Amino acid sequence: MDSKALLHGIRSRPVNFVPGKKVVSTAPGEWTSPYEGKGYEPLGYRDFEIGDDPRRINIPATARRGELTIVERVALRDFKIMVIIDSSPSMMVREKLDIQIGVAASLLYSAWKSETTFGLGINTEQGIRSLGMGIGSRHFYHLYQKLWDTFEPDKNSLKGARKLHLSRCLPPNAMMIYCSDFMQGDGSLIDLLALKRSIQRYDFIPIIIQDEFESSFPILEHGTFISFSNPETGAREDVWMSKPEAIKIQSIHEARFNNLTDVLGMPGANSIHLTSPDIKLSIKTIDNFFRRRSGRSG
Repeated sequence: MDSKALLHGIRSRPVNFVPGKKVVSTAPGEWTSPYEGKGYEPLGYRDFEIGDDPRRINIPATARRGELTIVERVALRDFKIMVIIDSSPSMMVREKLDIQIGVAASLLYSAWKSETTFGLGINTEQGIRSLGMGIGSRHFYHLYQKLWDTFEPDKNSLKGARKLHLSRCLPPNAMMIYCSDFMQGDGSLIDLLALKRSIQRYDFIPIIIQDEFESSFPILEHGTFISFSNPETGAREDVWMSKPEAIKIQSIHEARFNNLTDVLGMPGANSIHLTSPDIKLSIKTIDNFFRRRSGRSG
């Protein structure tokens, strides 16, 4: 996956977020609303569009971005979004890594375009680390670079990151989008009940990421070689797989997924299930989730 190509792909169709919970403010003069109504971002910028006054083109920003750019003050509407990704070994194999990077990039870009406060958290072996909450284009490109650096062994993407406590990292009813396969190193599920207790005050949206081996393990007519990846080294090697072994693996994947959805909610209702590295398909699936939520709230 290429960083520039992915950025081009996610620009075509930002996700339209629909808050699942209303933000209740106790400040004088405010009301119950999904949006808090923050002021302005002085240094926001956007692409030049047909109909804009050419005199508004900002030359330094245009030279830096390589596209005609207008710098302006952007009005904000704020319900706060935190995107959490998973850097555990089980998420580094096969296509799950590509799925996760694409989804996280799309969500961060969409949060920027929604004119809201957003942040990125990374689940590591030492706990969840936060790269900070912020607004606007500068914050997006900072997190976008950190997102790519996270999966580069020679780069310290967590420099300056702080430990994140799930139960108190966001205001009540803020949106937390958690991308993971929800697996431990031995293949079992994480403690989902403990997770749910930590995030019950938020608008929590789990994105269950699997690849085709996990979501629909191949049914074999006879034994054959199947290529597997080593999560520690990234090396791929062919492993002989008999039909009974394939059936056993398939049943394990199905049982684990059923247990997961029993706790988190069925796909399309309270959670999102992604199995393809096709970023357009992932964006469409996420967008459909929020469209259904919008229909229920209306």
